Parts: sequence; C-alpha cells; structure tokens
Amino acid sequence: MDKPRILVVEDDEDVARLLQLQLQRDGYEVALNTTGAGFLQQAGEFGPALVILDLMLPGTSGLELLQQLRREPRFAQLPVIVLTAMGDEAARVRGLDLGADDYVTKPFGARELVARVRARLRTSASAAPEILEINGLALDLRARTAQLYGNPLELSDTEFRMLAFLMKNPGKAFTRREILDAVWSPQHFITERTVDVYMLRLRGKLNDDSENPRFLAAVRRVGYRFEPSGKAAPA
Repeated sequence: MDKPRILVVEDDEDVARLLQLQLQRDGYEVALNTTGAGFLQQAGEFGPALVILDLMLPGTSGLELLQQLRREPRFAQLPVIVLTAMGDEAARVRGLDLGADDYVTKPFGARELVARVRARLRTSASAAPEILEINGLALDLRARTAQLYGNPLELSDTEFRMLAFLMKNPGKAFTRREILDAVWSPQHFITERTVDVYMLRLRGKLNDDSENPRFLAAVRRVGYRFEPSGKAAPA
C-alpha cells in the first residue's frame, strides 16, 4: 500500500529534518518546505494526506498560507496541524478559525506530534465516505468504480475524479477554473475549455441530456454543478 504523505512547512531546517526522520520511521512519506514559497503548487503535486504548517515563516505568514489553502476546493478537507510559539494564543485561535484541525506549541516532542498526526489521519479516514450514491448514481471511492442504476460505468481516471469532486459537493456551482484546480495538477497547463470537453463525455456516459440534465447542470456565467435531485432544470 502507498505510504500516507505528509507535507511539512517549517523554516527551522533542524526541526524540519527531525520531523522528517521521525515521520519516515513511522511509515510516512514526507516532503519539506522551509520557506513557504510555492506551497499550493507543492501541495497539488505531492498530494499530501496531511499538512504540518508552521505559522512563523520567512517572508510570509503561515496563517496566510492556511487561508489560501482553504480557498481551494480541492484542499477544503485536507487536515492541517499548525505549529505555534508557546503562549501565542491569538495565532492559535486565528489558525483554528481559518480551518486548522489541530495545533501544537513549540517547543514540542517529535513523538507527540507524530501521535497527533496519526490521530488526525484516523479521524479524517473515518469521516470520509467510501461510497457516494445519489439518485441511482454510485461511486466507490476506494475501488474507483462507478455504477448507474446498478449497471457499471466505464470512466477514465480524470472522468472519475471530476464526477467525484462534483458529487462530494451536491448543489454547489463551481467555475471551470475551480474544477480544473480540483481535478488536474498545475503542471498540466490545460485550458478551461478542457472542462467542457470532459463534461460532454461524462454526460454521454450518464445518458444526461444537456437541455434537461438529471445530474450535471450548466450554470450560466459560472460553470457546472451536480444536481442532487436528479432533475436539474436547464441553465
């Protein structure tokens, strides 16, 4: 099985290396970022199961990076543990308000932090649904299979990820750019038109009429949404 991936954003290189060694000993794959530069792109390419984020970084604020992360639909549920200085209560509160899942104050023990990582990943795994099912359309997120009214659907990996992303957010309209950011990694350099191409393919496989869609509705001047009622009105 693939090792869970942890992204550590910490400007103290000694602390960062210590965490890397401890996490690797416990069976995790670890990537380091010691400045905060390129954080979102690195997260998109590395695909971490959890982020450890120091709030005091050179040239930027960990709080700002956390805010940027939570603005991205693809990272909305990504667990984040923030590292703060002892006694910096305001930063801890602000971090939690911005969507951090936990915090650890410096100085800390590496074993304690790894225990927090294990606990947070268990919580995240137990909260994540294994099967999405809405109005006869079902996706098994672990087996990566799809069915429509009990009949198997042959979906490409990209089609599956796009459909899963929309089904996880039923009724919510997303722009083409938001869908691109959630489904494709930044290095692909593709255009928003690609979303329309894949949406056309998905509609064909779902037997979904664009004029009277049951699942994938176009939202004028916005993008697309998954219609949870299965009876989306034409946009």
